[in-house]
Amino acid sequence: MATRVRSKLRSEVRRRVQGLEGIESVSRNPEFEVLRSQIRAAGTDKLSHFANGYVREGGLSLQQNPDEFAALCIALAGCKPIRNYLEIGSASGGACRFLHEYLHFDRVFVLDDGQHPRASEQEANFREIKPLERFIGDSHSQDARRFLAQRVEGTLDVAFIDGDHSYEGAAADLRLVSAFSRPGTLVIFHDTVACEGVRNVWQRSMRTGMIKGVAEFVGDQAPLGIGVGQMQ
Repeated sequence: MATRVRSKLRSEVRRRVQGLEGIESVSRNPEFEVLRSQIRAAGTDKLSHFANGYVREGGLSLQQNPDEFAALCIALAGCKPIRNYLEIGSASGGACRFLHEYLHFDRVFVLDDGQHPRASEQEANFREIKPLERFIGDSHSQDARRFLAQRVEGTLDVAFIDGDHSYEGAAADLRLVSAFSRPGTLVIFHDTVACEGVRNVWQRSMRTGMIKGVAEFVGDQAPLGIGVGQMQ
């Protein structure tokens, strides 16, 4: 518990130094409480791990902190319309479905290797997302790049990176995203607090100027961390 508290304090200091928006400001939106309740009711992968008010396991099997995910939804709602949305790493597909039902993307692209224990739930969730095109395999492969090159019209509006969570993996996914981005494309990193590799890529991308940091949402209970930036 003490380690988690120290980590959250470091994250809070880092956000303030970098001028990133946090949950505190977004939570003033009257939609925040409604969204958080909907996320909690949608179901989680594991109650004991993700905690924070979830009422059941299963459902959409979300692997999200409800505070962070609600804040992300509100932030993205301010960027509508979103034509092209890319998700790298989908687990159950529940987060993708929730975002789509709230934000109504025009087109959805998913890169996922199908190896997550909840991957069998993707079919049911992805059936509710139209139009969706899915690549099953390694997001770092040339086949994944060709898949996007043949389908993305223009550039991506939003890319959500939630793949293997290693430094090398997150960096490779960011390079892939950059090939289909323009200045202003939103890049979302999941687990900026929970996973050191992701955190290092997120911080490095801001230091080098590849991405301009916009927000980092870090919940009070069982924080995972969601970083949101704009490609430069």
